Amino acid sequence: MKLLRSLSSRLVVYWVVFSMLAFFTVPATVLLPLASLGIEDVGYVRLEGHTVKRARNILMHALRQRPDGALYVEMTDELRAYKARNPDFRYAAFDPATGAVFEGSSRYLVDYFSGELSRLEMLGASFHILDDSNSNSRGSMRMVQTPLGRFGTVVYGAQFHWDDLLYWLYYYPTTANIVAYLPLCATLSLVALLVVRKNLQPLRSSAAKVAEIDLNSLDQRVPTEGLPSEVVPFIDAVNTAFGRVDDGVARQRRFIANSAHELRTPIAILRTRVDKLDEASIKQEIKRDVQRIQTVLEQLLVLAQVEEQGATAPMPELDLAEAALAVIADYAPIALGNGRRIAFDAPSHPVMAKGYQWAVESVVTNLIENAARAEPAGGMVLVRVAPDATVAVVDHGEGVAPAHRDMIFEPFWRKSETTPGTGLGLAIAKELIERLAGRIWVEETPGGGATFKISLMKS
Repeated sequence: MKLLRSLSSRLVVYWVVFSMLAFFTVPATVLLPLASLGIEDVGYVRLEGHTVKRARNILMHALRQRPDGALYVEMTDELRAYKARNPDFRYAAFDPATGAVFEGSSRYLVDYFSGELSRLEMLGASFHILDDSNSNSRGSMRMVQTPLGRFGTVVYGAQFHWDDLLYWLYYYPTTANIVAYLPLCATLSLVALLVVRKNLQPLRSSAAKVAEIDLNSLDQRVPTEGLPSEVVPFIDAVNTAFGRVDDGVARQRRFIANSAHELRTPIAILRTRVDKLDEASIKQEIKRDVQRIQTVLEQLLVLAQVEEQGATAPMPELDLAEAALAVIADYAPIALGNGRRIAFDAPSHPVMAKGYQWAVESVVTNLIENAARAEPAGGMVLVRVAPDATVAVVDHGEGVAPAHRDMIFEPFWRKSETTPGTGLGLAIAKELIERLAGRIWVEETPGGGATFKISLMKS
């Protein structure tokens, strides 16, 4: 129901339901335990005192009138069964105006009140007969209205049975009890409604603050002052989420802006060197610059494709050894032209992993290019594919200092201004591998150098 989506409405409904349950089960939850422990009414009322309502109703149902108008108590089946369960049960009915006791009644019960009947209107009383050997016996005298008129009833000596409790609960919602409950319920429901609305007002203000935040104001935070303590963790989580989004958007903006700026430099260099094509020594340098630009641009294109396809299609499988070998075959002539060699080590069987082949090839290409630049002249770059879906690209150059091993994956990070490249390749490679639910990192090559590794999910 739409109404119960409101916290105020839920609280009021829950309050009404549970307060009604609590109020109308008082005999079972409060009075009965007190009586069983002898606590209620300073120990005077015992469990037997809670049988009188049932006993009185049975007596009232047994009242009959003869054709001559005389009243009497008939031994009905219900009354007979009740006496069988309660051997000491006594009862009486009488006319309070005349003091006449109805036939079938226990006369001696009325005699206890006969001295008072002439001077008092006995509306009701609970009592215990002092000379009764059973100290727990309880009785009740009460005036009742019946279809035959208003009469006095006296019951005494019934024993408590657990089904008396069910009877008591069934008849407890009397008109008087309901009338007493309704004002209490209405008052507390109104109080609950007002308290909830007042305490949720700061949350409404917080919601309005959240609605104002957009991509241009992600640095704003929702204040927690005045909020209920139960809501503060939620607002803290929202603020933390805004912080993560703000950081991510800022990185992306820097990434895009710097990419556009940084790509101008190699292009300008390329144009300058093209002007010198008559010199044969320049041609090889141009090839390296063109390859560098091509790799960065291809990685950016692959990253966009992964982002688009990753949201709509399941990730396919690929053979890592086959993908690495294809990259080596394409790059080996360039490496040989620069005086480096490339070695390949892989299992004889396919190494299947989860990922897009063109994405993995783009990352491996970047790692091989970096390794070839770092490898000393005449050296050999090793590309190793392991059965656990890990690809390692090993060079024997200067290596990467431990302090720089996390920084090298940041966009545009370069060891120095003289370091070749734009600083985008490894950042894009890291983004690509993480999009494929993989991992990329760098270790030290035994004997000197750097070993870049990528690990993907095995299929």
